Amino acid sequence: MRGKDYTVLDRPEIQSRLHLPADQQFSRSESGLVRQLYDCPDVAVGPEGVRCRVVVATHPAAQKKSRIGHTRKGIVYELFFTHLPQEAFTASDVLALYEALWGLRPGACR
Repeated sequence: MRGKDYTVLDRPEIQSRLHLPADQQFSRSESGLVRQLYDCPDVAVGPEGVRCRVVVATHPAAQKKSRIGHTRKGIVYELFFTHLPQEAFTASDVLALYEALWGLRPGACR
């Protein structure tokens, strides 16, 4: 699921991962947008500290404010939370599944 708890970006394990090269790139031919993907397994999130996999997608901010994501220092961050195993689903697979699901459910919350 896509998340809006951008305080997750401040967690030390996320920050250290974001300082390394991206795991993958994800692009959509329709928009031309290319996202860098950072796969962060086993991160404690939320007030209960539920452990899950977090995929962080980044891309440079445009002149116009992005409708989705959170912008910090010229970079747009999007968060995807999942329990899908890394061994079976790449970070790109997670985004592709999310976009396919959302596309099938036009009333779904982003």
